[in-house]
Amino acid sequence: MKLEDMLGREVLVFDGAMGTMLQAQGLAPGACPDVWNLERPEDVIAVHRAYVEAGAQILETNTFGSTPIRLGHYGLQDRCRDLVVAGVRCAREAAAGRAWVAGSMGPLGALVEPLGELPFDEAYAQFAVQARAFAEAQPDFIIIETIADLNELRAAVLACRDHAPGIRIIAQITLDPSGRAFTGTDPETAALVLQSLGADVIGFNCSVGPDLLVEAVARMARVARVPISVQPNAGLPLLQPDGATRFPMGPEEFAAYGPKLVEAGAALVGGCCGTTPEHIRRLRAAVEGLKPPARPGPLAHTLGLASRTRSLFFVEQNLPVVIGERINPTGRKLLTRDIREGAFQRVRAEAKQQVEAGAAVLDVNVGVPLIDEPAAMARAVRVIQDAVDVPLCLDSPDPAALEAGLKACVGKPLLNSFSLEEGRAEAVLPLARRYGAAVLGLTIDEKGIPASAEQRLAIARRLVAAAEAHGIPRHDVVIDPLALTAGAQQAEAKETLKAIRWITDELGVLASLGVSNISFGLPNRHFLNAVYLSMAVTEGLAMAIMNPLDERMMDTVRALRLFLNRDRNAAVYMQAVGPKRLVHTVEEALKAAAKAGEIAPAAVTPSSGAASGPAPAGGRDGAATPAEPATPAPADPADELGRRLYDAILEGDREAIVPLVEQGLAEGRDPMDMLNRHLIPAIEEVGRLFGEGIYFLPQLMLSAQAMKKAFARLKPEIQKAKVGQTEIGTVVLATVQGDIHDIGKNIVAVLLENYGFRVVDLGRDVKNEVVLEEARKVGADMVGLSALMTTTMPQMKRVIELFAREGFDCPVIVGGAATTKAFAEQIGARGHGRDAQEAVALALEVLKERRAGRKGDAG
Repeated sequence: MKLEDMLGREVLVFDGAMGTMLQAQGLAPGACPDVWNLERPEDVIAVHRAYVEAGAQILETNTFGSTPIRLGHYGLQDRCRDLVVAGVRCAREAAAGRAWVAGSMGPLGALVEPLGELPFDEAYAQFAVQARAFAEAQPDFIIIETIADLNELRAAVLACRDHAPGIRIIAQITLDPSGRAFTGTDPETAALVLQSLGADVIGFNCSVGPDLLVEAVARMARVARVPISVQPNAGLPLLQPDGATRFPMGPEEFAAYGPKLVEAGAALVGGCCGTTPEHIRRLRAAVEGLKPPARPGPLAHTLGLASRTRSLFFVEQNLPVVIGERINPTGRKLLTRDIREGAFQRVRAEAKQQVEAGAAVLDVNVGVPLIDEPAAMARAVRVIQDAVDVPLCLDSPDPAALEAGLKACVGKPLLNSFSLEEGRAEAVLPLARRYGAAVLGLTIDEKGIPASAEQRLAIARRLVAAAEAHGIPRHDVVIDPLALTAGAQQAEAKETLKAIRWITDELGVLASLGVSNISFGLPNRHFLNAVYLSMAVTEGLAMAIMNPLDERMMDTVRALRLFLNRDRNAAVYMQAVGPKRLVHTVEEALKAAAKAGEIAPAAVTPSSGAASGPAPAGGRDGAATPAEPATPAPADPADELGRRLYDAILEGDREAIVPLVEQGLAEGRDPMDMLNRHLIPAIEEVGRLFGEGIYFLPQLMLSAQAMKKAFARLKPEIQKAKVGQTEIGTVVLATVQGDIHDIGKNIVAVLLENYGFRVVDLGRDVKNEVVLEEARKVGADMVGLSALMTTTMPQMKRVIELFAREGFDCPVIVGGAATTKAFAEQIGARGHGRDAQEAVALALEVLKERRAGRKGDAG
């Protein structure tokens, strides 16, 4: 049967692990598996053949690490093409017509901006080299796997679409036990973004066992309109007394989850780390004759927008969706100057205020004359996504600016806008298709804006047809029938309302409106806008581009949802209105206290809507759910600068933190006091929020980077003042011998430095003897070892044994995706850091023990 006849209609079975099978054939731990495609192809073919005999229908090539950046670790950066072509050839020979071939493309081993230093364009270029090799070798699929960063996945999918056209793409994200990627992406968001980018199959692999992926598949299935794949590990590895690793889930137990994964929504199943041909044999038997659930999922043809960590689906209970309009420099001198000077502090503040006030999407317009608008758009997108987690609406008449924003935007945005004006659709729609964005069409044609609803409906038909002709599905098209000024064109206000109803009823698309245009030039604009919004929503308006800081408008939105039975039990209304009244009462009390001279006037700040805590997290249906607020700054309420220092760390504001520190120093503040009273409590609160799943890796990294900047500026001042020691202890960090992954270790290094540790980072693939030598040289208080690959985890035990043989008394703490507390205890490590914050807490605990022990010895 042809692949196109089976894909999504029959359950297909992948093969299992490759690396551990090659090690059984003699591949040394830490060696490059991919090079065997050329040097020992018969052994690679033997592994593939074993899986074919076990019943695998799709073989993955031995090219997981064949990007130049990863091959460069072995001096093979120029052999990408040769290794990939040979890898596909090995799989084809083993398949012998009985299985299809998927070209494996793994992670780059470095964090992509903004989380790391690898530029998005460079990540794209790395994947493009491998994609071009696949285009030559022509596997049936390219499978992008074991990637936890949605931005890195975006770069890989784009590179494969551009440079290996016609080859089906499987895009798989890696989740941790929390059910999210370690960068915060949930299954729904992954599905929405990856299928919008053009992946033919979406899913999960690695990190966890099948028991933890059943629910993830079910969540993804609600959004998916393409088949879902899943390749779990055989559980988390356990280290054996002889130094080998064993995966706890045997073939029978592993295979028993096959039907559960299919029932949850998977159409392709297979194995990752720890799975053998016997696992695959049992899995094939377990799913034989099963049919994948019908596609698409209930949300598959619903408009959805997304940030990195949050999806918003335009289902009834979320309507009308508020799109914040205030990041627009038109007529706003201070915002214009902020953008022109490249500061973007007001852009950041506007984003936070609007989200706190209730905006679910933010419109981003940086149209300042005589600036580099593409660069400004990209900068604005990064700044806003650093500050808030809502989806974005990119707004510009310049296609180059739109593309810059699309490239920088981690998620699925809305493009504002296209029309039937000459060349506009042709410029915008290909960008939306390429980057997986939704589009907003304006009912303007070659003659301008028509007066009647009938004419606007006719234009809307053409807009939808144009979008579909470019491969953009109808549910990703939004039509704005344009609200004109009632003061000048009063009759047309009614025509706009009629157009909303006709467009939504006939075309089945959603309608948006820039509501405040209706009242331009008239008195009492807030009242008029609120009334018109109410009329538009009752006609079917789905989204309103408006000012969310206008309380009358927001109260109107909440009331509409309540009266239209979209706010169950008035929960959102009560949550929003109750605290608002309390805030007003507190502000009045502060003003009264300041007037009476009881507190400083600086302590009284007007209600701005700014938030210290994160934005609400999205529920599965896209409805907002409240997030636990961050603990307020533990400082004198009259200390405005102290609060701003605390908030800058809490919010990861890397641009504002150093000027605030400079202000404190100029005021004569004690540098250690700023550190201890404001900065350290803030980073500790970040750790709490991260540990409780309220913050995710992006927020943690941003706060850590802000803290690092603050500490770097304070450090020389502290040394000048001779106040204590700037470094509380020394930690040596290393990724173990044979392992080239260092993302987690680098995050730990940043946080340790923020807490005052001296960090000696030895890098990755560090020989055991080098760890001992360097730790002795610097007088380390402890050593931290990291390993991502299960095959290199035994090196941790060997380092500990080496320390013991050489009489070097130094505790070792360990971490990495596959490591556990039980593993740490088994190898004799002092402890295990599940994540970066837990590693820091453990380091502080170990340091305290070391200091106490030394005092005891001295006594």
